[in-house]
Amino acid sequence: MEVFWEFIIILILSLFQSLFGIGLLLFGTPTFLFIGYDFESTLALLLPISVTISFLQIMYEKSSIRSLASEFNIFCLPYLVIFLLLVINLGNVIEIRTYVAAALIISSILILNKNRFIKIDTFILKYRKLSLVFIGTVHGFTNMGGSFLSMFSTVVTADRASARKYIAFGYLVMGTLQYITLLIFGTRHIDLDNLYYVIVPLVVFFPTQNLFKKIDDWLFMNIITYIALIFGFLVLGNSLKTIF
Repeated sequence: MEVFWEFIIILILSLFQSLFGIGLLLFGTPTFLFIGYDFESTLALLLPISVTISFLQIMYEKSSIRSLASEFNIFCLPYLVIFLLLVINLGNVIEIRTYVAAALIISSILILNKNRFIKIDTFILKYRKLSLVFIGTVHGFTNMGGSFLSMFSTVVTADRASARKYIAFGYLVMGTLQYITLLIFGTRHIDLDNLYYVIVPLVVFFPTQNLFKKIDDWLFMNIITYIALIFGFLVLGNSLKTIF
């Protein structure tokens, strides 16, 4: 893929991530898989950028989520590593795009119909630890746990700013652990030259923060979720065509 288009995709998705705390991995993972990147190369490209944005968001937000951090680390991260190692070792056996697309479709449907699935909030509050295990499992296996993390954050935090900081914390610790796991156990060569892409969030993050308070993020996220749903079906169709 030409570096120009790779840069454009990363720039656009970094803007989304900087504003709403979600978008880079949600769209970046299926996009790069769709155009021919393998799963490990996709992670190696996107994770440093995601970690950088998440770090900036944590530093920028003044709200505290310290009481929630240890619970996340204990119940989410071990399953993240286990299932990332599983997909690394089964990379040549499974069609990972199918699972990524399925995770994208399911999470999109749940978000769009959240009011119909009122029990979701009740379930999360009652089974917080199990919900974190689920997030770690999905994110480790598909890199698509962000939507579920977003739903979880809105339930366990008190306000919009705290929710965004919780999402940023989740992406930071998961992304860091994923990247370290790839460096140690990955079966593909990681091109460290791609680390220069971390400059992108350093440039776009601070100018976008003034927009965060002005944008109707509920409407925006609904639009993004519809796009994610359509994109999920496109990726699923492409992966099934490859299989059959």
